[in-house]
Amino acid sequence: MTMRADHILICFHDFNRGGTERIALGMARRWIDRGRRVTILCGARMGGLEDTVDPRIAVVELDPPLPRSLTSRLRLGPAMAPYVERLKPDVIFLPGNFHFPLIPALAKVRGAAALVAKISNPAVPKGIVAGPVRWLLRRFAGDLDGFAAMNTGLETEIRAIAPWVNVSTLYDPVFLADHPTAHRPTGDRLEILWAGRFEPQKDAPLALKTIAALNRITPARLTMLGEGYLRPRMEKMAARMGLGEQVRFMGHVPAIDPFLAEADALFVSSTFEGGPAVAVEALAHGVPVVSTDCSHFLRDIMAIPDAGMIVPCRKPDPLAHGLLTVARAPRPSPALLRPLIARLAADPCADAYLAWFDRVVHDRAANRTEAP
Repeated sequence: MTMRADHILICFHDFNRGGTERIALGMARRWIDRGRRVTILCGARMGGLEDTVDPRIAVVELDPPLPRSLTSRLRLGPAMAPYVERLKPDVIFLPGNFHFPLIPALAKVRGAAALVAKISNPAVPKGIVAGPVRWLLRRFAGDLDGFAAMNTGLETEIRAIAPWVNVSTLYDPVFLADHPTAHRPTGDRLEILWAGRFEPQKDAPLALKTIAALNRITPARLTMLGEGYLRPRMEKMAARMGLGEQVRFMGHVPAIDPFLAEADALFVSSTFEGGPAVAVEALAHGVPVVSTDCSHFLRDIMAIPDAGMIVPCRKPDPLAHGLLTVARAPRPSPALLRPLIARLAADPCADAYLAWFDRVVHDRAANRTEAP
């Protein structure tokens, strides 16, 4: 009986360009370098991230494929179950909240494998659905061998919901350039950068309203990076607001570095976040961050005024004043801000995950041996 995570199975719906998928693929390369075997089980080989998969990783697609739909996550777990039985991994890793609905079906067929999940966003949303989600999460927790929380705030949240659960804070690695591109001032206009998927969580409408408010004070331009089903709607909204010269939509870009070199500040407008990697990339380049109060993680790392500002309300005018204050301040050097994110170095973070996998696999094997 194995007592460590020699075979790691990562379950994806597809290769969507989301942060949780990208982080998992990056860590998988390190796990293979450390002598482990990694398999990805996916519903469909769709999305732009597949071209970043290390060739040493085995990719198994459901037959027939199961692409995303309104109900696909409910069907994905049962569809994956026979494959999990055949693959016989030592640990099954669900890389974020999006994949929590897979837990009940995979728990029934995992056999000796440990089943773990990462909490990538606040566990319980606000509003009328909070009660049902809390109930579901307590039920899911009973089927897991462990949760990995992206920051201390998320660990506190899950412990309050399921005090008995095995949960550890494990920071996501951020894959940074060794030598950040030097800042290139672009003139009197402030350059504000926004990056993310055009989905409701990122609240792109708030970003547009904020840049409109900022332009009532001083000339400024918002550069928006990313794709998503809401992008056409946001382009129409920007046009209706008369922001043709103040907003540019650049789509998916192969590297964010050139845009960070131009930016006076990064703006995070999200309603909630686990650990926005783009904020870490910005700080590594010496770009300060202005954010809504959407993430425990940002409160963990934005520990000095030079890092930027977290604005406690979600109104365009206060956010615009925050951007004005931060963008007009002397630009901090990367050497000043990089110590804030030292704990997020890629290899140590991936190694911490691997050590955690080994612990949960060992503990599950030991408990199964002791069981009558």
